[in-house]
Amino acid sequence: MNKIDALLDILSKIHHILVLVYNSKYHGNLVFEDDPQMGRQQVKDYLGISESTYKRKVKEGTLRPQKSPGGDRYYKSQLLNEYRESKRRGRV
Repeated sequence: MNKIDALLDILSKIHHILVLVYNSKYHGNLVFEDDPQMGRQQVKDYLGISESTYKRKVKEGTLRPQKSPGGDRYYKSQLLNEYRESKRRGRV
């Protein structure tokens, strides 16, 4: 019975991921339940970029912050492509 429970758990997680991907493709941003929000400085540290690079990426639209009274906020999952690019360039 443990194998069946494990299989059902895996299938449930796959279904949850597919729903998230579908919603992100057709309805906006991909947001996970346990996806932490990051501030401006945390994003720069995470991506290994400077303030000027950060401002340029926001101006170009590569980074799209959610404006809040406390400053720009990002979900970590929104930064996946930029993280891959930073890794490719050897920043992180």
